[in-house]
Amino acid sequence: MGKLDNLHPTSGPLATEGTERGIESSEALVGRISVPSMVDTAAQSIRDAIVTGKLRPGMRLVERKLATALGIGQPTLREALKELEYQGFVRKTPQRGTHVSNFTQDELRKIMEVRIVLEAFAVERAAINMTAEAELKLEALLGQMSAGANSSDLATFHDADVGFHRELWALSGNEYLAASLEGMALRLFVFGALNRGPNQLPSVVEQHKGILEGLRSRDPEKARAAFVSQIVNFWNEYDRLGAELTVSLTDNLRRST
Repeated sequence: MGKLDNLHPTSGPLATEGTERGIESSEALVGRISVPSMVDTAAQSIRDAIVTGKLRPGMRLVERKLATALGIGQPTLREALKELEYQGFVRKTPQRGTHVSNFTQDELRKIMEVRIVLEAFAVERAAINMTAEAELKLEALLGQMSAGANSSDLATFHDADVGFHRELWALSGNEYLAASLEGMALRLFVFGALNRGPNQLPSVVEQHKGILEGLRSRDPEKARAAFVSQIVNFWNEYDRLGAELTVSLTDNLRRST
């Protein structure tokens, strides 16, 4: 054969070196596959059942029966329930077991009073840090929300809704602020998921469009005003919260400015 054969050796040190470089190059291009754990999969299944109304607020979750239904062991189920408890989907009470979360009016008011002040600040910071890439991510999540609303897919809608706000919190550039909102606001998302029907989803999409328009201005004051207007109007739709919540929220916002 000709000298060209030496350029592509099939054995020896050069062949090994070339192969290793090829492997390294491939790894850099494709990355690793992330496989959800059994705990994550179980938590997602239970979360979807709660969001879609198969498991209703206040319903007791019997571990043995639920583990059998999911085809997993009780230790795995307990880990999944811990994650869901952190997210606010379930509550575990000594001597009473684990139940799907059911919020009182007073609990909602207290959570909302703190959440709206923190998130209004996050929106201000996000408007300053807004980029074209972040705008595309928020638009994509808004598109997923719209698709979920149009198809009455509550699980898809909920995941996109949470994703939209998480992206907003990350855009604030303050990981402590994002962590605070993560632990608090998720409970309000749970309330929304448990209490809104498919016919209410389009109005939530419009609310998020208003928030995104405020962020697009890159003006922190305009973004904050848009967020506050959309949030207060949205919560006014829930009669169970009443006028008292609106007055309380408005007072808190005025004091925080």
